[in-house]
Amino acid sequence: MTMDFFGAVPRRCVNLPPGSLKTLLNCATRGLVEDGPDIQAFYKEFGNWIGFPHVFGASSGRTAFQLALEALDLDKGAEIIFPAFTFPVMPMVAKMLGFEPVFCNVDPDTFNAGAEHIAAKVTDKTGAILATHLFGQPCPIREVAALAKERNIRLIEDCAHACGVRVGGQQVGTFGDIGVFSFAEGKNMPCFGGGVIVTANDDIARRAEGVLAQTSPPPRGETLKKAFKIWVEGLLTRPAIFGLTVYPLLRLKGWLGQPLMDSVVGDDLLAAFAQSAPRVSRLSNLQAAIGRRQITRIDAFNEGARRNAAVLTEHIGDVPGIQVSQSAEGNHIYVYYPLKIAAKRRDDLRRFLLAHRIDSKNTDMDDCATLKSFRHPDHPQADGRRPTAAAILEICVYPIIPQNEMRRIARVIRDWAGLSPS
Repeated sequence: MTMDFFGAVPRRCVNLPPGSLKTLLNCATRGLVEDGPDIQAFYKEFGNWIGFPHVFGASSGRTAFQLALEALDLDKGAEIIFPAFTFPVMPMVAKMLGFEPVFCNVDPDTFNAGAEHIAAKVTDKTGAILATHLFGQPCPIREVAALAKERNIRLIEDCAHACGVRVGGQQVGTFGDIGVFSFAEGKNMPCFGGGVIVTANDDIARRAEGVLAQTSPPPRGETLKKAFKIWVEGLLTRPAIFGLTVYPLLRLKGWLGQPLMDSVVGDDLLAAFAQSAPRVSRLSNLQAAIGRRQITRIDAFNEGARRNAAVLTEHIGDVPGIQVSQSAEGNHIYVYYPLKIAAKRRDDLRRFLLAHRIDSKNTDMDDCATLKSFRHPDHPQADGRRPTAAAILEICVYPIIPQNEMRRIARVIRDWAGLSPS
């Protein structure tokens, strides 16, 4: 065990573009925080990059998903099929808007749902399917899109983890009726928060435009407070600074047996969220201005994350008891690198990594079919052949982390497993 704090690896790095603080201060001093010319410019640039003509922004990924549901104009009470293993807030948004979440199984190796999983849950009440590209790995979207078209069901793509993923050269988010993207600080393209939906359907676009016409961006002060908070997080998650600030605190918490700054998850997360009143609010000009900077660098960033992930996969792919994430479809971008491990061993590995200057993250995803918020007598739980949150540990592979550090992470994991270096 080392006590060298310098250059520790954070559980995530906030991928803000160079010049983000300058953009923040510019917008703040020129009165361009809430509204301004960057919004429409960003819509056009993002639409050109993604390959869809209509782009509409929201203040967060969650509100972008709500905008998508409202723009689809589904019948109240309609069933929406979700992969059971997903971020629980998504189906909760649907439930709070008057829809019925229905959960299908997922592939235990890729964590995604394919057409064969979804088809088993389709009924005459099904209004939409949510196809999720979890952890940056695309689901079998062409088959899912074919199923939706055959059954005349709306298809939404959840691209919160998959901005920039392509399948056969086509961007995810453009296979269905609507693609939903998140620009939260933990994603690969953070914009001080925010999100967008994209569509090629003129009717959906008109409805989305109508919804946004009745909304406003969050207040200026709230937007600036959030932006400065995320900028500070970006600074603190740079490895050199993280090792001298947050990492020692994590080590102290571990030594004292305290929680390691983990997010609220599962039923506790939903209990808090259920007290809110979901509403759509617009993307701010500040968020759009950061988005314009991000568009020019996101593909290169994704390629760097892929290279780092390849190093990790190469050196720990043979570790017994650990399943690494390997793409079966498209160009997996590894927004998160999930290690699948026996639940009873996950915390032990996490502590071992932390003792060797490597922070890691318990996943925010959950098996929603088992959460009390979604139990329904007409929709019994699926067969349980799905990942559980307690069996997944996420490692950061962002390109700010040098490849020699990725090799060190692999050596530490092999050491934990009692294996010699690869």
